[in-house]
Amino acid sequence: MEECVGFKVLPVKVNENSKAIRQLFLKMHITREKCAQKPEYQTLFVVGVPEFCDQKIMKHAFRRCGKVKSVFFHNEPTPIEPEILPSKYFIPKSIKGFKVAYVVFAHTSGLENALSMKCTESEPFMLSTQSAPITNIVNRWCENYNENIVDEKELQLEIDTYMSKYDKTSAAQMQTEKETVDNEDEDGWKTVTKKGRNPGFARKEVIKNNIMKNEAKKKIKKTLKNFYRFQIKETKINQLMELRNKFDNDKSKIELLKQSRKFKPF
Repeated sequence: MEECVGFKVLPVKVNENSKAIRQLFLKMHITREKCAQKPEYQTLFVVGVPEFCDQKIMKHAFRRCGKVKSVFFHNEPTPIEPEILPSKYFIPKSIKGFKVAYVVFAHTSGLENALSMKCTESEPFMLSTQSAPITNIVNRWCENYNENIVDEKELQLEIDTYMSKYDKTSAAQMQTEKETVDNEDEDGWKTVTKKGRNPGFARKEVIKNNIMKNEAKKKIKKTLKNFYRFQIKETKINQLMELRNKFDNDKSKIELLKQSRKFKPF
């Protein structure tokens, strides 16, 4: 097995009858951000996984290295935990094209065996065997089509279950906030919460005057300064006058310091 910029290059074939040879790029998964489901020294990072490879195929292919605990797929390398959704219908879009895989072994020896495999183009790594063959394209299309058929009763039950859980969680949260607002702390302070994105404000004269003042300040900021030529000319003249006044003041200070200075050798 060759190496390529830190990766082990693994030549693979779909099955014994296949003539095309592909390459998988393998390395040990190590990142700064730790993930409990992708433990170091047990997780194999695989790049260039074909679209037709699923968890069943990857588990069967790498079981010769050791017991495979789990397999996760992503569009690109990521240290975060894989998203596991209990829903059958409300799931993210499937990954199209080549993808990356994280093969998690039950023991560290499985990762060591996977990285030490000696496969060549004459004897490549087989993704499938007669006992676990890869289905052809037409069968995969049929399976995907059948999986996408929606059962209305099952879908409605899933929605009702989700909404009932959401209502219970929202009611419990509102009750907690209400108890927090009603209760005072040791110093007599009450917690003020903001409900909703735009809860509004009390229509009082003071609030109205403050709003008008803020609007007036915004208008002043928006007015154009030094827009006309005479305004620019006046601004430059004023700046020169200020500089001259500062220069005269500094000059007079220096003269006073010189007069106050006395020569005292002893």
